[in-house]
This record gives sequence, structure tokens and C-alpha cells, in this order.
Amino acid sequence: MALLNALKGWTPAQKSVVTASFLGWSLDAFDFFLLVFVLKDVASEFGVEKKQVAAAIALTWPAGPWGHSFLAAWQTGSAAGPY
Repeated sequence: MALLNALKGWTPAQKSVVTASFLGWSLDAFDFFLLVFVLKDVASEFGVEKKQVAAAIALTWPAGPWGHSFLAAWQTGSAAGPY
């Protein structure tokens, strides 16, 4: 109940942002796990071993925060330098 009490002072816009963030995070996790569940099918479709597809997944997962940081810098213009 403490969580619900904390939400009482929030504006509708703030509640919408938190809801959208949670749903986006959930969908991101959902597509990751879908790929894990169809690993064998993806490997056979591309003619590679399951180990190679699993390695690709393992490499992209920790690269996510770097990509998100780069995208945020690019969108805000902080990566543009003097231009």
C-alpha cells in the first residue's frame, strides 16, 4: 500500500510516463525472451548452430545500455559537438 500512497501526489502526466516506461520495458523483455524460445528455429533458418545464435544474443544484451546512451546523446544534440 505504500506504493499507492506514493502515487497520490503525482500528476496524471507523471503517472502516464511511468506507465509507458514500464510497458516499454516489458515489451523489450518480451521480445528478448521470444527470441530465446525460438532459438533453434532461428539457427536452422540462417544455417548456423544454436551456439552462434546464443552468442549473438549474449553480445547484444550488454550492448543495450551503450546504445541507449548513444541514442539519447544523439537525440539531445550533445553528440553533435559544435555543429
